[in-house]
Amino acid sequence: MTDGTTKKNGMATAAMVLGIISLALFWTGWIGLLVGIVAIILAVVAKNQIKADPSMAGSEGQAKGGLIMGIIGVVLALVMIIIAVLFVNAVANEFEDAAMDYQEQLDALDDM
Repeated sequence: MTDGTTKKNGMATAAMVLGIISLALFWTGWIGLLVGIVAIILAVVAKNQIKADPSMAGSEGQAKGGLIMGIIGVVLALVMIIIAVLFVNAVANEFEDAAMDYQEQLDALDDM
């Protein structure tokens, strides 16, 4: 039985805060990814606690918001990581091509 008081769920609040941080830091890649994953985990745990203790129902929105923002932060961070890997790969290929061209020019000069 409940006495009519509502309790706050600290994990729901933490999930929401970390979800916001993951959205703000998604461009950093790994940091945004890790913060987003922690936000998702805390949100799921908070939702389970809220389900078990209905007096915490007031924190359900925070848990849901933390879950949604954490998922979006993780997806955006993964996109940034993929873009960074593709960029580094393209730069490395261009550098390799330039080095090969330079070596061919040096070889041509040696043949003279």
